[in-house]
Amino acid sequence: MMRAAVIDTYGSAAVLRVCDRPLPVIAANQILVEVHAAGVNPIDWKIRDGMMSARFGDAFPMILGMDVSGVVVATGTAVTRFSKGDEVWARSDIGAGNCYAEFVALNPGTVARKPPELSHVEAGAMPLAALTALIGLRDCARVKAGDRALIVGASGGVGVFAIQLAKSFGAHVTAVCSGRNAQLVCELGADRVIDYTRADVLPDSDRYDLIYDAVGSQDAEASRRCLAPGGVYITLVPVPGIQFFVPGQTERVAGSGYFVAWTPSSPDLDELAARVRDGRLRPVIDSEYSLDDIAAAHQRSESLRAVGKIVVRVR
Repeated sequence: MMRAAVIDTYGSAAVLRVCDRPLPVIAANQILVEVHAAGVNPIDWKIRDGMMSARFGDAFPMILGMDVSGVVVATGTAVTRFSKGDEVWARSDIGAGNCYAEFVALNPGTVARKPPELSHVEAGAMPLAALTALIGLRDCARVKAGDRALIVGASGGVGVFAIQLAKSFGAHVTAVCSGRNAQLVCELGADRVIDYTRADVLPDSDRYDLIYDAVGSQDAEASRRCLAPGGVYITLVPVPGIQFFVPGQTERVAGSGYFVAWTPSSPDLDELAARVRDGRLRPVIDSEYSLDDIAAAHQRSESLRAVGKIVVRVR
């Protein structure tokens, strides 16, 4: 048996409970990971609240959590890339994630070796948010040296990675956040800061090659009017007037607005790990919670006040 945080119905953070659950049984092509830390992402509480019930159904009890850092304790007979004792990180693609637990079964294609430079808490904070930023900037926006990027929600879970990745691609970054987080985003590499409580985020005079709205706060049409020729607008909240962008399938059209749909992969995690190793990428931890305090972790995420990432320390 193992301890896990589950929901038996959709609802508020109050429906989360910690209980004993059977250990996952892995298939021949899966690995079993002892969870040390699990990241908390907005998708977790959106699933919990029932906003995504059409996709996730009613397979209760349901274990949430898509980010994990831990240690491989068993491998299926068909698995050759990982061995018992490997320290790994992953963005689970199984069900609602299943990572709010002491053990989780994972598909190896979504797993990579954890950068040794990161603790499990730091590594558990990164996969979903950092991959979201990487794939949006690299595959959809195609950010390159000299581009001007506007990152809205720059101090949030995805925003902190978007700043660092945009800078590593050579972009000039304007970060949008509250004044109290201005120092942080500058430390992460922002060239300019707009305090949204004091200034217009989209003045008519500014033009950007990328507007990356990590919180979905900007009007899509107003954002597109502020694009330079060849630029694109990306939002993490699907709204009318934008298209879905699937890397490798969707033709990128300049001047368009996109919601980027992606699947996790080991090579992309390896790319993030390389950036961690050379000092170009690091997590920002807002807060840590125990598994027993998972409801409080969700409430913190739902407040939309977290600076960086929220992590559940399982071990």
